Amino acid sequence: MNNIRQIISSIFHSYLFVALAAILLGVFLPNIFKQLSPYTTVFLGIIFFLSSLKIDVSNLKREVKDWKVISWVCIFILFITPGIIYFLTLKLYAPLALAFLLLSVMPAGMTSPLLSEFIGGRQSLALVLTMLTSLLAPLTVPFVIKLLAGHSVTVDLWGMVKLLSLVIYLPFILAQVVKFTNKKIIEKTSPYFKTSSMILLGFLIASVVAKQSQFIIEGINRGGDLIYYLIGLLVLFFILHILGYFLVFWRGREDKTTIAICVTYMNFTLAIELANKFFPEANVLLPVVFSVLPWALLLTPFGMLVNKKK
Repeated sequence: MNNIRQIISSIFHSYLFVALAAILLGVFLPNIFKQLSPYTTVFLGIIFFLSSLKIDVSNLKREVKDWKVISWVCIFILFITPGIIYFLTLKLYAPLALAFLLLSVMPAGMTSPLLSEFIGGRQSLALVLTMLTSLLAPLTVPFVIKLLAGHSVTVDLWGMVKLLSLVIYLPFILAQVVKFTNKKIIEKTSPYFKTSSMILLGFLIASVVAKQSQFIIEGINRGGDLIYYLIGLLVLFFILHILGYFLVFWRGREDKTTIAICVTYMNFTLAIELANKFFPEANVLLPVVFSVLPWALLLTPFGMLVNKKK
């Protein structure tokens, strides 16, 4: 019985399962999940709050000796990677350029420390990179998008700054206050954080997909655009793995693996919300939503590959 419970728990805590279930619900029950659209920012804020409760600010002090590497990786994630990906996509398949820019300009995902530990990386380094890129994102993301894509699309610069500040700074500050004043409550409730975050992520994806349900159904019938999106996303994640792994080629396997995770496994939930609010066109919104599929599928093969090199 315990084994069955563990299997069920693993399935419901799987990003791949949650994403697929949410996409199907959004496509086939659009009228229900469209009603959640006004609350997507609240969902994202709560997800970030729960993630921030697990962040230990003291790791900044312990990793300060690596400030040169940390600075270089943050600059690469927030500025250089978006430029490489955007201009490369413009040359290869321009309709996906803005979607891939949104994904590549995102900070490291809040699960990066856990993913790094899972495949033999350095959790403390991943935690610091996640924390710094996330806190810098409200300032860097809107300006990089404006700089690179402002000539071809309308970019609501201050609207993005306000939204990102709302869903990153406010939850982070609240989380640190709660940690300082109610540590015991956090310890008791922490086992439920991931379940709550996964449910909210499912609601977020389903509500966003519901807006494009007709396009998705037509795309499945045509078999055209959606296939290009998925192929393009696989290529994008392949490139990000390579860029991230060789970014600090002079360091050991542990650090290279950690940085590859932080570069590749971006905060796609943040990208979904930005696309939903500011770029709701199908060729932007859907590739961003579907990015969760390679995000969830490629970690295990990558882990097996880097661990072969031990």
